[in-house]
Amino acid sequence: MQVRAAADNEIIGIDATCASVNAYDLVVTDIMVAVGEAVEAEQILMILEYSKVVTEVTSPNPGFVVAIHCQLGDEVQVGERLIDVRPN
Repeated sequence: MQVRAAADNEIIGIDATCASVNAYDLVVTDIMVAVGEAVEAEQILMILEYSKVVTEVTSPNPGFVVAIHCQLGDEVQVGERLIDVRPN
């Protein structure tokens, strides 16, 4: 999981990653949170799959989900923004 934090607005952006080196077109197979929902550190937020490789997308910090940038069934690329979390 790649995480990018912007100090000025304190939003943590969570980007798509995959254990497979040549992964592309990762499929969003489950979204386990909604905008406005409180999350804990290491809580699973989303599941991505690529060629039977399953990747759990987790929250690096406790906070609140402020945006979800994809939908169930979407194909996303490694590095693409998935979820924004505002830390507590």
